[in-house]
Amino acid sequence: MRRERVDLPSIVRRIPRSVAATLTVALVAHQSGRIFATDAHVWATVAAVVAVGAVATVLAGLVWPARVAVACGAGLVAAAIGVISVGGELPGDLADVPTSGIADLLASVWPSPTLAAGVGAVAGLAAVAAWSAVELVLRRSAPSALLPSLALAGVVALLSAEAGAPPLWWVVAYVVVALAALLPDRAASRSGVALVHAAIMTVIAVLATLLFGSAIADERFDPRGRVDAPAMPETGLSPLARLDEWRSRTPATEVFRTSLASARRWRLVGLTRYDGRTWLPADDYRQSSATVGAFDDDQVLVPVDVRIGELDAVWLPMVDRTVEATLADDGEGSGTGAALRIDGTRSGLLPDVTPEVGTTYQLVVQPLDVQPGVLAAVRAAEADEVLVGDFELSPEVLELATTIVAGARTDYERAEAIARYLREQYVLDFDSPPGHSVAVIELFLERSRRGRDEQFVAAYGLLAHAVGLPVRIAVGFQSTPIAEGSGTVATSDQAIAWPEIDFGELGWVPFDPVPAQSDTAPPSQGGGAVAPIGEAADAPPTTAASTASSAPEAVTPDTVADESRTAVASTAVGAGVSLVIATAVLLGYVGCVLALKSLRRRRRRRAATTGAQALGAFRSGVDVLVDLGVRAQHSRTDHELVAAGSQAIGEPATRLAAAATVATQAVYSPHEPSPEECELAWAAIEDFEKATATGVGRLRYLRSKVSTRSLRRGLPD
Repeated sequence: MRRERVDLPSIVRRIPRSVAATLTVALVAHQSGRIFATDAHVWATVAAVVAVGAVATVLAGLVWPARVAVACGAGLVAAAIGVISVGGELPGDLADVPTSGIADLLASVWPSPTLAAGVGAVAGLAAVAAWSAVELVLRRSAPSALLPSLALAGVVALLSAEAGAPPLWWVVAYVVVALAALLPDRAASRSGVALVHAAIMTVIAVLATLLFGSAIADERFDPRGRVDAPAMPETGLSPLARLDEWRSRTPATEVFRTSLASARRWRLVGLTRYDGRTWLPADDYRQSSATVGAFDDDQVLVPVDVRIGELDAVWLPMVDRTVEATLADDGEGSGTGAALRIDGTRSGLLPDVTPEVGTTYQLVVQPLDVQPGVLAAVRAAEADEVLVGDFELSPEVLELATTIVAGARTDYERAEAIARYLREQYVLDFDSPPGHSVAVIELFLERSRRGRDEQFVAAYGLLAHAVGLPVRIAVGFQSTPIAEGSGTVATSDQAIAWPEIDFGELGWVPFDPVPAQSDTAPPSQGGGAVAPIGEAADAPPTTAASTASSAPEAVTPDTVADESRTAVASTAVGAGVSLVIATAVLLGYVGCVLALKSLRRRRRRRAATTGAQALGAFRSGVDVLVDLGVRAQHSRTDHELVAAGSQAIGEPATRLAAAATVATQAVYSPHEPSPEECELAWAAIEDFEKATATGVGRLRYLRSKVSTRSLRRGLPD
């Protein structure tokens, strides 16, 4: 194979810039770990990027068809390395990389499960970006070598949008290596002004990240699809308010059956928000791929077939820890064939089409079995806000929650203390009025101290949130083994609800605040009434027991309007902050460039000798030409540079001839130029600048004033 003629010194000379270009891509590849639930593949991807950059540098002398072929092969090898690093299989998972790699990442909620095809796609893109960066830094202008890493950074930022802004150390490191890639090959052509300019731009990048990073972190665009409105049943009732409706069916109906052999608690949906009247489902459902959750390689995966009965709900039941979910069709039209959506906490599967009797689907689950001893050593995840609207917890509820958890040392002890307090200090009474509005919960906690399981669970959610625990309310069914031993079945009379606390990598852990047995004795009045009977202002929300008054439980237009106004205001604030940041960065950049040019001009004019002053005058004029696009080759004489400028901008460049003559004499004449000749040279420069501003147009001249070309490519002093 024929090779281009590239001598060893030229290869050695370009290695520093090639390394810097490769590192820009490697830094972006390192941040790809923010896309996934685990980051075990990150260093394998970074190593592949570095190896590809090294190969691209060594093989830079090949003809371009050979380089393209090797680049494609390098991308394929890097994708294979990514697939293998997460336990994928070759060639099966590798074949899925170009067809569904990125699509799978976009079709799953963040953080994306560590899918082999997705990891391979990111690794392959990073390898191609590394090869492209090396090619551009060696054969094109240096700034173009940053484009591959910036493009890859855009992809990573979109796929990891909810992770927020990158860390400060990464911004600093990227700016440093990017500026290193922009430096000239030869040390002799690097001016001190250019190095100062690079240092100032690094400081500006760091300060901008420190001052404005937190302000823009919440405004990142997420490309994943969302459901605009909260997912609610057609009845408009919260699933927590439907427990009595399901239990009251006579006779009890089969709501679904499964192939799972053991009895389990199946979650229909998780309720993640409370508006003062009821617990509501999540409002951040997004399109999901078949893989809906992360899994532990050391645990067994169990496939489970599920068939829907008379469920009458928009969600598909699931168990923890569900890894995959696939809607099926038995050939008779019973399957929906619809796409699945899942919320941010993975609490419920929401198909696009409401499941009917006979709908079948398959889950792959990894049974969750977390021991209290393990939980005691783990901190709970960071809690999200669950109170929506203008609702706030009362001081009494906050004080009670603080009292309950006093003395607890871990998050698990706090979560269990609340559950134990409710089980031991309150009475389960199914004859109590239904509802779980704030009025009902406060009377339950402070006065009656007896209520339905609905109130126990709702109260736990508010108390847990009051002490900063990440909580959600799960509504579902308890399954029981089928007599003939062919799986389990869930019936309507087994509808239950329970709270769950998020313990990060261990997942959502259920707690049981409801007493094991109910109290059939007449309720004691205690310190007050059992429920707010006859008080219109404190009336609890109705449930399915009184369907005529169920409308208030739905999301009202006023609530939607308030939330819309809040979203618009938040967007406006974010846009304003972004505009201020962009303006500040732009003004800082312009000020930095103008200050550096002014400093250099004053230094030249105040040089110690008249010869240096004369040379400085002419070089200041050449800087204007360079900023206007003229190439200042060091091999040209002063008058040849004037001629090149005349070809580019016309007559104004000829006014540099007087300064060029004095500068040439300063170099080759045995005598220093006189002060009068220096003043003549600087006067010629000022006349040239005025004529240039008129000749090329004010807009082009102003653009040249803020250009950095002369700082990087002008004649060195």
